[in-house]
Amino acid sequence: MNIKQLLTTIICVLLLVTMISGCGSPSEPVVEDEAAPVSEETPQQFTLQFATFWPAGDFQVAEGHQAWADEISRRVAEETPHQVDFEWHYAQALLSMPELFEGTAQGVADLASTCPAYTPGLFPITEAFELPGYHNDNALVSSVTMHEAWKQSAMLQEEYSAVKIMHFWATGPGAFMTKTPVRSMEDLAGMNIRAVGGTIPWVAALGANPVSFGMGASYENLETGVVNGLLAPTDVLKGFKLAEVTGYITNCPPTYNIIFMKIMNLDTWNSLPPSVQQIFNEVNEKYVIEYGKLRTDHTIIGQEYAVSEFGHEVIDLDPAEYQRWVDLIDPIMEEWVTKADSLGLPGQEIVEMVRELDARYSAEFGNYGK
Repeated sequence: MNIKQLLTTIICVLLLVTMISGCGSPSEPVVEDEAAPVSEETPQQFTLQFATFWPAGDFQVAEGHQAWADEISRRVAEETPHQVDFEWHYAQALLSMPELFEGTAQGVADLASTCPAYTPGLFPITEAFELPGYHNDNALVSSVTMHEAWKQSAMLQEEYSAVKIMHFWATGPGAFMTKTPVRSMEDLAGMNIRAVGGTIPWVAALGANPVSFGMGASYENLETGVVNGLLAPTDVLKGFKLAEVTGYITNCPPTYNIIFMKIMNLDTWNSLPPSVQQIFNEVNEKYVIEYGKLRTDHTIIGQEYAVSEFGHEVIDLDPAEYQRWVDLIDPIMEEWVTKADSLGLPGQEIVEMVRELDARYSAEFGNYGK
């Protein structure tokens, strides 16, 4: 082969290589940052440590947490190449009530369910949701109100920025459960009553002495006389066995609501593949409603259990006495707004946000359980 033929051959080869490498359509540029399809994600297995203050037998765990976790595990197995399992730490076995939020933020647990009221002062905006004076028809209303407010409010999102929020839910209205009957403010005067969060000023306004501790300590403190009763939803009469150490249930104005949250450590969240994160997000939205219904159902179940199994008396305040209690609500709301303003927070704006959402979801879900 002469030099001319050799050069011609080389040029043809180079042209052929160029043509082959350029066969892709110029209208479909490569997107380097695009996430890999689920089928191309490298299979991973996760065992997440879940800490909670609730005992294993309480409905929040047995019917709430377990159903939520089972749905996530099932969907991840069916829809992705990954596996997610949960290892449970009940009844403060891994972290005590006051430690649950910070412990999860620091990675002691991957997940936790806890209550903002157990760390007073850390969540000042959330306190507005626990004030007396809203419709607060049931736990479903209060659960959706809190979760939707968090989704809409940058202030609330910042308040929980140390963790990944799974979802919120709430108790809805509560009642006084006491060892002696309460038919008036005078009956409450001087009583030591377990109260937390936004219920503390309300209990004090009624003349009782609010005493704060986690629900897990209620049985012992009632049994030993540290407190004479508590203000809480009636599901605790069965879930925490408090029907054994109380005898009376006094229905009161809609003044009680305690917020709960399910949270995840941020590093744990960021370690999950996008397909798994998407499933968590979808299941979390569903369970705001499911937990709200569950809590509403169990307030009814708890009261019926206490009456049928332990003979509790259910007391309804007479109309005049009921109004006396209602008259104490507005000053408590005004004092909270003043306190929030002193912290540089828009107190009235926050209260109005809660009122608007509470009214909206009361209209939508207020008849549930009735």
